[in-house]
Amino acid sequence: MLLLGGNFTNQNIDWWHGALDSTGDHDGDLISRIGELNLNYGITDDWNLQLNVTGGNRRMNFPGVPNIHHRSEGRTGLATTKVMLRYLVSNRDFGPGDRFFLGLGLSIPSKQTLKEDPFALGKLGREHTHFAMSEGVYRSVGEIQFFRRTEESPFLLGFVGRLEIPLGPSEYGYLPGTELAVAGMNYWQGKDLIGGMPYFIVTGQFRMEDYWDGVVSPNSGATIIQAGGGLVWNVGESLISLNIQVPVVFETNMVGVSAPVDSKTDVWLASLSIRKMFDLFGLFGEKEMEEE
Repeated sequence: MLLLGGNFTNQNIDWWHGALDSTGDHDGDLISRIGELNLNYGITDDWNLQLNVTGGNRRMNFPGVPNIHHRSEGRTGLATTKVMLRYLVSNRDFGPGDRFFLGLGLSIPSKQTLKEDPFALGKLGREHTHFAMSEGVYRSVGEIQFFRRTEESPFLLGFVGRLEIPLGPSEYGYLPGTELAVAGMNYWQGKDLIGGMPYFIVTGQFRMEDYWDGVVSPNSGATIIQAGGGLVWNVGESLISLNIQVPVVFETNMVGVSAPVDSKTDVWLASLSIRKMFDLFGLFGEKEMEEE
């Protein structure tokens, strides 16, 4: 079996911080429109192999006077490619009970990455940017997925946890922090809302400090918790879902924890995804029969 899926995410970060120098207060919008294509192939009943390719566009809209810190600019291209091998520990038929996956993989960066330390450039009074499509490092990925369905409850509960550990700094000296991402989902089976099944989601992202050439980056490390909800529709043989999330906790700093200025960040996220299952054996079997 082959599961083909696609996901499009729109994230808007509306930010502001006080004056760092004579250029005064700064504010703007960082908009990320990211697409993901994933292929999941069932090797056996218990093992599957997944390929994820991510890319898109990130754009900074800066309404103020351009300066060495900020200006309106954008980046477009490939971000990362991930290869994941998963093992289904229990309940391959997805009936009542627990469904449990363990996964291990590798994240491969693109060349669309920062090539110089922006903080060092800022200290020298030189123009710089703080964002790119990729972080430029290989990462090991560990994953756990757990779902529980019972006959007594209309709710399908799910949990996904993913730990990504960089294998070393980029060729330009950047080492991002280890990152833990978790998500809890609650699907309300049997409930119809605008023709779809509603679900609720809470996500968390916890990241350690980043480094440039062995020195801690001033504004690195983050704790982000978001909550939201969405709908899932069965359309023909495809599964379509839409969700919107807003931050509950957003502990990160656009200017650095040691900077003696105030800052504020507002974030919202919307995501649309589609998945469809293909029976490769059936497809190739039919083709062979037609040729005979």
